[in-house]
Amino acid sequence: MTRPYNSKQNREGTRIDAKDNGAYDSTEVDRADPRVFGLLKAAYTVKETIEVLSIGRTSLYAAIKRGDLKPVKFGKKTLFFAVDLAFFLRSLRGVTSQSKTPSWPPRK
Repeated sequence: MTRPYNSKQNREGTRIDAKDNGAYDSTEVDRADPRVFGLLKAAYTVKETIEVLSIGRTSLYAAIKRGDLKPVKFGKKTLFFAVDLAFFLRSLRGVTSQSKTPSWPPRK
């Protein structure tokens, strides 16, 4: 029996890109290993993600809207892959190291 679509196509017959498929090459995973950030599970729920990132629900959904985080639906449940959370945390580290810290106390 022949398969209705090959491994590089979805059911509609459109081509699947590796980035859209959630696939990461080994160099990307090594740079943002979830275990470095204490992420031991493969995926986290919204509530767990909020706790792990120490942010509020509104901030989480703002990050999703900006494209910083990508949620994955599993039935009715929304999940976040640990690798995506590690990339997000890694990007935050880069943003904070590049931003200028204000001098304290403020100069007049």
